[in-house]
Amino acid sequence: MALFCAAFEVSTRTSAGPRVTAGPGTAAVVAPDDDCGYATALLRQGRQPVAVHPVPRPIPSVHAVRADGPYVRTVEHRGSLRQTVKALRALDVSAVVAGSAAGIELAERIAWHLGVPGSDPGAAPLRRDHGVQAAALARAGVPALRGVRTTSLAEALRWAAEHPLGDYLLAPAAAGVPVEAVVCSHASGIGSAWPAMRRAVARHSDDHHLVLSERPPGREFVVNTVTRIGLDGLPEHTVTDLWARTHTPDGLPARTDLLDRHALLTRALTRYTLRVLDTLGVVCGPVSSRVAFGAGRTPVLVGALAVPGASLADDALRAATGRDRFADALDAVLAPAPGRPVPAPTGRHVVRVHFRPRAGGVDPSLGRVLRGLPTVVAVSTGLRAGASATDTPIGAEVVLSGGEPRAVEADYRVLRALEREGLFPADRP
Repeated sequence: MALFCAAFEVSTRTSAGPRVTAGPGTAAVVAPDDDCGYATALLRQGRQPVAVHPVPRPIPSVHAVRADGPYVRTVEHRGSLRQTVKALRALDVSAVVAGSAAGIELAERIAWHLGVPGSDPGAAPLRRDHGVQAAALARAGVPALRGVRTTSLAEALRWAAEHPLGDYLLAPAAAGVPVEAVVCSHASGIGSAWPAMRRAVARHSDDHHLVLSERPPGREFVVNTVTRIGLDGLPEHTVTDLWARTHTPDGLPARTDLLDRHALLTRALTRYTLRVLDTLGVVCGPVSSRVAFGAGRTPVLVGALAVPGASLADDALRAATGRDRFADALDAVLAPAPGRPVPAPTGRHVVRVHFRPRAGGVDPSLGRVLRGLPTVVAVSTGLRAGASATDTPIGAEVVLSGGEPRAVEADYRVLRALEREGLFPADRP
């Protein structure tokens, strides 16, 4: 059941180097995408957001990189790190954050040269590549998925032959790419899925590596964290929220529930995630980690991405926990703004309801019923009033939230009933 998840802190012993305190003022947001809320959070704190746009623009991993937005200045990075750093120094930039997966490596390089808080740019793939992450965890003795990272189908098939398993998972190596992983039960399944996934990944990323691994055991969880450099110069990891994902029998997301941090399950996830963050060299900033955990098994990392785990449910999360995802992330690299309210949990239950991707819009009358349900607090673009049939509800989502779990579950059942009754006309015979 979805309950309040508060934050808690654990200091780690990974060396972070000398402590650098960023003062108030201006922060650079590198390669911000449409989900990036840093600029708005900075302006609310009375600070100045500066956008850094790589030119030519990187292939977007999720959404198109923004060309505008609420930024007071824009700096174009045309390949010369020296010129970009010089421009940001002139603007008195005192912190640097990645506005998307495409901006992680450049943001870490800029922060390093500016001398402001940031992780080691030489190890940036550890914070955005599933295959590199699994290999690093295995070397460090941290439980990880067995697999191979490659661009060669022949190499993937050789690995599968050497590691006979019941099921395999084929997925993009680059974290944040909007291409669903595929479960394959044998070599012919791997061969069939490979070409389509390579083409799909190429549309969203300039990294064409795929990862073939064992199928993650048990249920999948999302653990969102923020890391700060403590007074002793060592990183302090804070778990801000944990979510449990439920999938359909064919592996597509069905629902994601906000979890109660006091449960034994979430404690085990937290302990494992802290080891992962240390191994991946996370010194400061946000990370969203997907972790698989089954009964009688050890948690294993599915993938981690060093950007805030933003979603349609962020407002509901704030109402339930008092935490602001982007403000929390900024606190890792900037001195907290004076007068910031202390998070005040309300105990509200939050459920993200996912629908199978379709084309063709939604039924207007059933859409009105959906939006009028008592615990519906947010809907994705294709489900909003006035959406046309051309507003393809790919990744359509509804957020439910309320103080009474039975009311949330009742509305969840109604949503699935509406889906069966023809919410998406394309499903009708």
